[in-house]
Amino acid sequence: MKKSTLITLLVFLGVGMVTTVHANSINLKIRSLFNIKNSFCSIKTNEVLGMDNRKPAFSGRGGGISSTNSLLFLENGSNTISLEIGALNWFSKDNLTEKERSVFSKDAGCKLDLVNFDGETKKIITSIDVTINKNGVPVGKNDKGELITGKEILAENIQEGHIDSNFFNKFYFPKKMKLYEFSQQVNIHGVQEWGWVNSTPYNNKTEQLNKLRAAYTLMAEIINSKDRKKLKEYDHVALKAWSYTTGESEDEILLSQYPEEKLEQGKARIEPINWDDYEVRVMNKGRIVQLFNKSKPTFSPLTYYYIDEEREKFLGYFAPMFSQINGEFVPVI
Repeated sequence: MKKSTLITLLVFLGVGMVTTVHANSINLKIRSLFNIKNSFCSIKTNEVLGMDNRKPAFSGRGGGISSTNSLLFLENGSNTISLEIGALNWFSKDNLTEKERSVFSKDAGCKLDLVNFDGETKKIITSIDVTINKNGVPVGKNDKGELITGKEILAENIQEGHIDSNFFNKFYFPKKMKLYEFSQQVNIHGVQEWGWVNSTPYNNKTEQLNKLRAAYTLMAEIINSKDRKKLKEYDHVALKAWSYTTGESEDEILLSQYPEEKLEQGKARIEPINWDDYEVRVMNKGRIVQLFNKSKPTFSPLTYYYIDEEREKFLGYFAPMFSQINGEFVPVI
């Protein structure tokens, strides 16, 4: 049995507020819950994307209620949670100007609650609630009703020609898309120390880039070898973290991420990697990195074709996150 751990969460929201949570560490969960209305919205923890509603937004629906496992991205000390919101018009296939694409629906909005679950107890640590004011501009408030200042940013841009054209749509990642970012600082003490915490920050030097590419190459070889035991050994840092935060065994998590039909049955055979198709996404003070496709940024070099039950051809991918530990890049999430 693990001893009870005192978790102290200090949240600075304009005025000082301290929330102290007594939790059994084996049951501790911190998640980001979100509710999106008539907009595009993404939820990030320390610059790491937890979840967004891009697929519904692309389909014109713009809603979504879900949650994501934020604990994996949190560390002891200062952390940043953020919400990025954009107008649905950016995904329109109509011939609109940038100004027209930037117009929000009056009822658009997005709410993020950072929540601590301790057994049956649920406590909101902090919130970001964004609505649209009478001038059509997103405004944010915290759970105390205090204003949060947002800033305009540009969404991740794309370049055409770096992925199979049969699986590319220029409206899925709209060019020059304007987002409004709202953030809150949270100081946390008592959280598990993850593998990425003391990793070597990424500096984009050639040596580091080559090591990162080598890590993807090795993972592709392991997946293509259909060797689950070897994949579990290589992915052990990430699996340990997932197991701790979910309560599931490492084998259960590995099976959910790499099902038998994809691994042992060879359905997910990774394609040869053209490194010119990928750029580096640097997150969390440089300690977490990914390679992403320039045309479809959700995709990684671990990409594969597959045929579904209705005999249609699709393009799939695995997108682990890496950190440099003891001189080598390993998957940590």
